[in-house]
Amino acid sequence: MYVDPKKMKAARDRRALTQEALASQARVNVRTIQRAESGHPIQAETLAEIAAVLGLPPSGLIVPGPVKEQEVLAAEADEGQTQVLKRVDSGEMIIATLERSLMVVLGCSAEPTAETMPALRTLIKTLERLFRDPCDVEKSPPLTFYSLLDRLDAVVALNTALADVERNGMALFMATSTAYVKVPYRGEEGYMITRTGQWPEYVTAARFMIAEYQSERIRVSKEVRWPLSEEDIPSSSGWPSTEVDGLKPAADDLDGDIPF
Repeated sequence: MYVDPKKMKAARDRRALTQEALASQARVNVRTIQRAESGHPIQAETLAEIAAVLGLPPSGLIVPGPVKEQEVLAAEADEGQTQVLKRVDSGEMIIATLERSLMVVLGCSAEPTAETMPALRTLIKTLERLFRDPCDVEKSPPLTFYSLLDRLDAVVALNTALADVERNGMALFMATSTAYVKVPYRGEEGYMITRTGQWPEYVTAARFMIAEYQSERIRVSKEVRWPLSEEDIPSSSGWPSTEVDGLKPAADDLDGDIPF
């Protein structure tokens, strides 16, 4: 998959990310970022992770033209309706991901037993305390810490829970992707709402899965129930430039509150 170096560098600059920072957040080698920005091909799953960090769909980073967009679609078709998740063993990495994610889901494919359930329970509770619901007025995403000590405590708790799970033959796997959704906001009555005419936005979605630890990666079905419904992503040729620049329509264009 060939990335457009100008698009990728511009997107990275907008996020104020160095190549090293982008590589860290996307969980790839910095050499991969350097190669992509030099015009060398990268794998489709790697492109998806990089695009998620940059807040764009994968097609938003490739060389312009319908032929290249078809390459992205073809690569996704070759993989089938599946997604690759990588093992994560760092509480800091989990926290950093949650701090930039609007939607989060957690699953478990490992068969629980009386022996493994205590470790599973601890990890799941530790993670779920950090998850934020985009439809919750009090705990809307992304995850935010107002105390450095609270953040460090959360990292330690995650690292402890991850190590315990791995001692029981399981591991936590994670992947990020870009979703195109209508982002709820707080309405005048205090509820989280969206509007019928509201423009969708590109957001980061994080998926976690606890599975048997047999390899560093697992492939799972893409079928997942996100907290918000995904909208159809428009083609690059048919999308107004104002949306690309992150602008929204005037308030008068939005009507039809949809409360949560």
